[in-house]
Amino acid sequence: MPDLTVGQIKSKRMLYLALSTLTLLFLGLIYAFSMFAGPLCTTFGLEKSAVGLTFNIMMIMFCIGAVIGSQIERKIGVRGTLFVAAALFFCGFAGTGMFGQGSITVVYLCYGVLGGLGVGVGYNSVVATTNVWFPDKVGFSSGVLMMGFGLGSLILGTLSVNLALALGLGTVFTAIGIVTALIVVVLACTLRRPPENIVAYMAPEKASATGFDPGEQDTPLKTSTFYVYWVWAIIVIAIGLATLGNAASDAQAVGLDVGFATLLVGLVSTCNGLARVVIGLVYDKTNVKVTMLVDGLIAIAACACIIGAFTTGISALYVVGAFCCGFCYGGVPVVASAFARQRFGQKNYPLNLSLANFAITFGSILNIIVQGAVGGADNRLAVFVVMGVLSLVAAFDVLPFSKKWNSDLKMLEDRKKQAASAEAPTAAPAAEVAPSTS
Repeated sequence: MPDLTVGQIKSKRMLYLALSTLTLLFLGLIYAFSMFAGPLCTTFGLEKSAVGLTFNIMMIMFCIGAVIGSQIERKIGVRGTLFVAAALFFCGFAGTGMFGQGSITVVYLCYGVLGGLGVGVGYNSVVATTNVWFPDKVGFSSGVLMMGFGLGSLILGTLSVNLALALGLGTVFTAIGIVTALIVVVLACTLRRPPENIVAYMAPEKASATGFDPGEQDTPLKTSTFYVYWVWAIIVIAIGLATLGNAASDAQAVGLDVGFATLLVGLVSTCNGLARVVIGLVYDKTNVKVTMLVDGLIAIAACACIIGAFTTGISALYVVGAFCCGFCYGGVPVVASAFARQRFGQKNYPLNLSLANFAITFGSILNIIVQGAVGGADNRLAVFVVMGVLSLVAAFDVLPFSKKWNSDLKMLEDRKKQAASAEAPTAAPAAEVAPSTS
């Protein structure tokens, strides 16, 4: 890429941010599964208990797709990776629309496996590439991108469900596959990685004259701080998923009517999306530790309100708790993005981001285990009592994370100084440097 001025970088990166957010808005339709579950049962003639598993399959394949996508990008670049994502998403949704009638196996394979893989590959590539353009505003860019991803189910999911009543669910699913694939292809033809010296241009205070990268000497899976972070993320994700997948039915169980219960699903998605911007701004103003603590405290409040709702029958408590659940869940991807970038640097950011987000897989598994152990469908109070205990574990987990994080930052600063001193003897004496001609 030719040399760019600061003004050109600012203009180009805002264009990329807008296009990337639009793309994630459509990819985020995969999160509208709670809206699609009912129509899949009634229109496609599928059993509710069987359909519910699709969401967990999709979440697991999303994480796997993110890791696979990071490796594909190393081989064929951003454009080729997004082409792969477009093809997988198209096959997932169009395949569900055309062949899912009466076959839960097709729904699992297309929506769950192919759709989840496509979204994971696309999400990781878009976020990892676009965020690198914002070394000075990592929280802001992550928040805006993930707001688009979180709001997809509210904006486009609601529209899709309404269109399905007139056009048929199969037709709408096929149309989603086609339109989303085209939008991903347009982004693929536009989005590029930034100049190598982007940090020096946009965040000179973070630049290193030696080219030192924080993660060159270690990787996430060999770092204890990463696993302490994972404990926090897995628990908060499990709490969010416990609500996101059952918000409509839980709302009716505490006395809300069907119409408002359906609306609540969209409102929770709104909280999910807005949280990504708010948490991003909190990170930019503070640090990873404070951001994790804030999000963890909201998870505690979420569980407390929902437990109160199921205990007292006060529906307003459930609404507040559901909003808090959507919010705390929405904050996790922003923390993951900021944590992976700050701790492990830019060089292997796509892979490190996918590993941080792999907590979603274990969060999904934890959610399944908790619900299975206490009879989730029939005992929602017990589910959130367990989640409430886990939320306290997540909040206290910030303490060991904080100690390890401070130690890591000191270690990275020492490495940076050592790298600078190692290069100092090779620098040319001042008298031998040619005078500038500019």
